[in-house]
Parts: sequence; structure tokens; C-alpha cells
Amino acid sequence: MKLLIHFFFIFLVSIFFSSFSLCAQDRKTDLRKDSLKNTVPDSLKARKKIKKPFKFTVDGVRVNFDLLYPVYDNFIVPPNPFKPDEPLLRAYGFKRRYEGSIDVGFAQNRFFAVFDYGFSTIERIRKGLFYTGFTYQNTGSYFRIGADYNFMHNTFKDEAMFVGFRYARASFKHDFQFLGASEAWNYLVPRSVAGVIIDDRYVGNINESGLSASWVELVLGLKVNVWKQFFMGYTTRLMIRSGVKGENVLLANELPGFGSTNRTARLIFNYYIGYRIAFKSKPRKIIEKVIEKTEGVK
Repeated sequence: MKLLIHFFFIFLVSIFFSSFSLCAQDRKTDLRKDSLKNTVPDSLKARKKIKKPFKFTVDGVRVNFDLLYPVYDNFIVPPNPFKPDEPLLRAYGFKRRYEGSIDVGFAQNRFFAVFDYGFSTIERIRKGLFYTGFTYQNTGSYFRIGADYNFMHNTFKDEAMFVGFRYARASFKHDFQFLGASEAWNYLVPRSVAGVIIDDRYVGNINESGLSASWVELVLGLKVNVWKQFFMGYTTRLMIRSGVKGENVLLANELPGFGSTNRTARLIFNYYIGYRIAFKSKPRKIIEKVIEKTEGVK
């Protein structure tokens, strides 16, 4: 028992001296660091990073025009006008869509307020058997309004990689003309009887105006400076729409700015070319001078 107590006493004494020696070593290390700090030149000392002050300034306005719609509608899927001599059971039609946008940059390229506007004209024609067929026309315009956040604003000066939100609304009218015939109604090919043309086909027309639809969008995109004040970039849109208002007899086949109504959610892609008008911001220059003076303080 005495041996155990003696051993325990020696163990406590050894811990005390070892901790004392470690404290002394730490103190010597701190003194060495302080002496090194005093000997290192001020030019080699690490500077503290100073965050730039946040100022809600207006940096510039960019006017953009969509290139994808005209290229797609004229070259990828070229217009196919109706020709009476063409074979039966064939679809004809064309699309004309144009879109432009304006974005205003705020707070040193952090945020963008965005407004888009576009219009479209769509026509589809199908000629069937027994001189039957239909023509569908849809004409209207749309707008989007929203905001973007540039999550690379510390890296890019005027360019942007952004994520944003849009509210969109379309106003349009549509017209449906159809020409039908049925053998069950003893339909015969148009014929002349005693000099009078008899045509057993029936013709119908449905038109509705003042229709509207709205949807929301989650957008992701890029804006790159290509030359002087000219920019190019893309926007990817995930669109989710609500119902169409105003349709009583005829269901809308397509919505301006949204596309086909066969789905409530769509993913589309726009490619823009734009020109930016930059604003000179005096507060930003003053801030930069203050930062330079602050960084130069030793």
C-alpha cells in the first residue's frame, strides 16, 4: 500500500513539472513570434481582407434580343405554306416569334431587374380526305417580369452567372375553321347539276378573343461580354403554368411565350445578343479609393 501511494505521489509530481515546462516552452515560442513580427518588414506582412461596402447603386441597362426563335422558325423548322395541289393528309403551317428584354443592374452587378416582351403568330393547316380539313390560327403577346441574382459578382465585373425568378402573362386570340364531310350523310364530290354547283360539305368557324394565361419561371443563365459593350448569353427556363382564362368552346393549342399546352410544365432555352449602357457611379469610385487607402495602412 505504501508503495502504491509513493508511486502515485511521484506521478503527480512528474505531471506538474511537465506542464510547467510546456507552459515555459509556449511562452518562449510566443516571445519568438513577437520578435519575428518586429523584424519582418511591413511590406511582407499579410494584409487583412477588407470587404467592399454594399451600395445599392444602378450600374447599367442592357437591351437584349432573342436569336433562337427567328433561327429556329426560319431555318431549323422552316415555314410550310399551304398549297392546294400538295398531297392529302399533310400538315402545313408556320410560326413567327420575336422576343426582347431589358435588364437593369444594381449593387455592383449583384442584382438585375428584368422585363421581357414578345409576340407570336402561329398558323396550322391540315388537308384531309374528301376535301376536309382545318385551319388553326393563334396570335398574341406576352411579358415577363422578375429579378436575377448574380452569384459570381465578386469574380465578374460586368458579366454574370445568375439564377432568378419570373412571373409571366400572355394575352391572345385564336380562330378555328374547319371543312367537314361524311359519307354517312350521303356526301358526294362537289358537282354541277343543271349548271348549279352543289357542295355537300359543311363549313364551321370558331373564334375567341380576350384569352389569357399566366405562369411562373425559375431561370438560370449566363451573360458574357464578347466585344466592347456587346454581350451574348443564354437563359434556361423551367415554366409552370396555371389554367387558361376565356376559352369557352375551343381549347387553346398553344400559348404565346409558353408553347404547346399539352403539358403544364415546360423547359425552354433562349439565346440572346445584347448591348449594355453603363452608368458612371461616383459613389463606387469613392468607395474604391477608400478601400485602397485602407489597404495601404500598415
